Amino acid sequence: MSTVLSPSSWTVTEARSLTSRLRHTNLTGPEYDGLELFGALTGYLDELYGGAGFDRLLDGPERAALARRIRKARGHGVPVDLSTTEADARLDQPVNAAVTLAEGRDLAAELAAAPEWQGELGRCLQALYSYLDHLYGGPGAFTELLTPEEVSEVSAG
Repeated sequence: MSTVLSPSSWTVTEARSLTSRLRHTNLTGPEYDGLELFGALTGYLDELYGGAGFDRLLDGPERAALARRIRKARGHGVPVDLSTTEADARLDQPVNAAVTLAEGRDLAAELAAAPEWQGELGRCLQALYSYLDHLYGGPGAFTELLTPEEVSEVSAG
């Protein structure tokens, strides 16, 4: 059963289907960046779930187990050391060609205020950020993507 990406009214399955179709239209600007960001974040969740499997938000014990694996892979939530070049790059890393993780939060808010599908897309992005924040340790905690090695560790259980 697919979960609603609240505050959006779209479920994960609906959002993935609609955004996939919209990506093939002639869009530019924030809408296109939002679609790309949504695809990148859901692809990242696919990887964390162990493959192409992000079709719902986990809850209860499943969510807690995934969150523990993410925190373990990140070093138990140890803050990123800002004194290294690698850490700086991870904090401002692009999710796709146009949007970094930090910029994505602003884009989600901008789109959420728009009418029609753009607003739904923005609210879906806000839901994904909130979910990833929770998995990473709390509000605002999702500030970096795990390395490929860390993702493998998380998805392997």
